[in-house]
Amino acid sequence: MLRALFFYFFLNIIHTIKGDGMKVLITGAASNIGYQVGIKLAKLGNFVYLTVHHDYELSSLKEKIKNEDKFLNLFIDCYCLDLLDEKSWKKIINLDIDCLIDNAGIGIGGSLLDMPVADIKRNFEVNVFKNLELTRLFINNLFLKSKQGKVIFIASLAGIYPISFLGSYCMSKASIIMMASILRKELFLINKNIQIKLIEPGIYNTGFNDYMFDSIDNSKYFKNIKNLLEEKKQLFKLVGKNNLDSIVSKIVESVLDDSNHFLYKAPFFQAICTKLYMLLSK
Repeated sequence: MLRALFFYFFLNIIHTIKGDGMKVLITGAASNIGYQVGIKLAKLGNFVYLTVHHDYELSSLKEKIKNEDKFLNLFIDCYCLDLLDEKSWKKIINLDIDCLIDNAGIGIGGSLLDMPVADIKRNFEVNVFKNLELTRLFINNLFLKSKQGKVIFIASLAGIYPISFLGSYCMSKASIIMMASILRKELFLINKNIQIKLIEPGIYNTGFNDYMFDSIDNSKYFKNIKNLLEEKKQLFKLVGKNNLDSIVSKIVESVLDDSNHFLYKAPFFQAICTKLYMLLSK
């Protein structure tokens, strides 16, 4: 126990002396990719702020971190952040952070022909507008403190490859890709010390895709698609990766990489297939 405690303190001191330890805020980190990225960054000597959507998730998140390693709690702090409730932003808005990872997002399934427009708006409100708002506040803080920093957007290969009945989600992720690209160009004109990076994950079996397919209500245009949706869901599971290491490693790489490299994709085979689709569909 004392050896582990000494190791983490020693690691943190070394990173502080070298100046390469970072303070990183990750939204939507209750589980899966966001959570694993936070754990890996903390183990590498960075201080990490993890946010969850609901209050009840906080205690289970802290317990989960303790189960990883009881001393990791010294390098991770947890907050409840509802992007749609700006009152909850007060908890994190004044944190001194070097890197923001915009990981929080939702997915709502349905046909664009008849899914409620309110659902499409909500998809965009969370995935695009609120992430942009949070990013702008973070960048403004960097300007005020004359600091360098990074913003990392989590998009998706679904923002490039159209998936029927997941159109709302695909559209929102396509917007994130364009948003990150434009912000990067604009910032480059006024402050080269603030980097924008973009992550495009492929299909991972985290349960998120299942939820989107299961959330599709009956459609007046597509009355007999339950079998088709089930086939799609099973195909996603077949193609999807169970192990998150490939995308977690890419995100951690983007945090630690001080070069101007912009785009990171994983898994490799899905990224290649998506690129081929783009070339052949022109």
